[in-house]
Amino acid sequence: IGISSYQRLQRFNAIENNPLVSSYINYLGNLLSRNLLDNKRRYNFFVVDSSQINAFAIPGGFIGLNSGLILLTENEAQLASVVAHEISHIKLRHTAEMIANSRRNNIPIWIGIFAGIFSGSPQASIAALQTGFGISAQQNINLIRSNEVEADTLGFQILDNANFDATEMSKLFELMQSAKGDVQKNLAYLSTHPMFEERISNTENRLKNSKGQLLNSSDDYFYIKNILEVSQVIDINEAINQLDDKDPLSRHKLSLLYQKKSDFKKSIDVLGNKRNNITDNIYHAIAYIDGLLGLGKIEEAIGIVNNLINLKPLNKILPLKLAEIYVDHKKGTLNIIENIKMHGDFFRLNPNYHRVMSKLYMDVNRKYESSIHLANYYVLMDNSRLAIDVLDNSSKSSQITGSDREKLLDKKIELICRHNRPLEPIFGEKTCN
Repeated sequence: IGISSYQRLQRFNAIENNPLVSSYINYLGNLLSRNLLDNKRRYNFFVVDSSQINAFAIPGGFIGLNSGLILLTENEAQLASVVAHEISHIKLRHTAEMIANSRRNNIPIWIGIFAGIFSGSPQASIAALQTGFGISAQQNINLIRSNEVEADTLGFQILDNANFDATEMSKLFELMQSAKGDVQKNLAYLSTHPMFEERISNTENRLKNSKGQLLNSSDDYFYIKNILEVSQVIDINEAINQLDDKDPLSRHKLSLLYQKKSDFKKSIDVLGNKRNNITDNIYHAIAYIDGLLGLGKIEEAIGIVNNLINLKPLNKILPLKLAEIYVDHKKGTLNIIENIKMHGDFFRLNPNYHRVMSKLYMDVNRKYESSIHLANYYVLMDNSRLAIDVLDNSSKSSQITGSDREKLLDKKIELICRHNRPLEPIFGEKTCN
C-alpha cells in the first residue's frame, strides 16, 4: 500500500522531487525518528506539491507533507511537531489497525484513499474510511479519536527528545483553528486529523514537563520555504516588488523568482558571486548554477559544481546536479557515473535519479545498467508495463551478456508477479509462485 501510493503520486507529478527539498525533509524526519531506536523500520519522508494544508502517514513508513502545510508553519519546531505526529501513527500501527478493522481488505481502494489525502482531496478519502469498508462510521470516528490522542502523546515525546520546543505543537494547533480565508479553505489537515478539546488540553498539560528547548529553526528550513513559496507564486512581478536584497534569504528568493520569469542574468546578479560567497551556501550555489545554465554558460557551471564537490566531498546533491548537466548538455562519462553511483541508496525513490543514471549508462554503452535504471524509473512512475517492456526488449539485445540477460529476465518476472500477475493454470508450470 505504501509504495503503491507513493508511485501513484509520482505518476501524476504530485511529489516534489527537488533534491534540496527531499534531502531536508528526510534529514528532519530522520532526526526525529532516530529517537525511537526502531531499527526494524525504514521511514521515507516526502513533500507533496499541493497548496492544501495536510499530512498523512502511509503503511510501510511513508510520510508525506503537503507543501501548503510546510508554508503554514512559522518555524521548524512547528513543522517537526507534524512530522513527529505522523511518525507516531506509523510506529503505533494505526493505519494497519484501521485496515484490520475493515471487513473488506481492498488494497486498490486503500491506495486511492491515501493518494486522495496527499493530493489535497481528503473529503472523499475520509468518507471512504468511515463508510466504505463495512465498519460503522461511529466505530471509525472512535478509532480516529483514540489514535490521534495516542499519536499526540508519542509525538510530543519524540519532539522533546529531539530538542525541539514542544510548545510549538500547541501553537500550531491554535494557528490552524484560528485560520481564516484561503488558509482555512485549504485546511484539509483538520479533516484528516480532527481537533478535540482533549487533544489541545493534553498537549498543554504535557508542556509542564517539557525541557523547554529552542525553536531550532535552521537556515535550511527557511531556504526550503523559499523554494516551495516560489513554486506556488502566480504573480511573479508582484512577489519581486515585495522583496529587497538586504539579506541572504531574500536574495535567494529573488533569484528563484527571476529564474521563474526566465530572467537568468538578474537571477545571477541578485546573488552576486562577490557579495555572496556561494561556496558557503548550497542553496545559493544551486540557484547560481541554474542561472548560468539558463544563460548557456555550461562550462562555467560545470567548473563551479566540480569545485564545490572538491570542497564538499560528502554532499549528495552536487554529484546529481553534475550528472544532470552532463545528461542535458554533454555526454556522460564513467567518472560522472561513479560520483553519483555511491549515493544510489539515498536517491533510490527519486525517479529523476534513475532517469539520469539510465542516460549516463547509455552514453558509455552499458546497456544492462541503463535498462535496470530505466525500468526502476518506470516502476517509480507507476508504469510497470513499460518497465517490463524495457527489460524484455533489452534481454534480446546483442549488447547484453548471458549472465546479464538472466538478471534482466529475473527482474522482469519479479515485476510481472508483483504488478501484473497473470492467470496461472491450476496444474502445470507457473510463472509466479
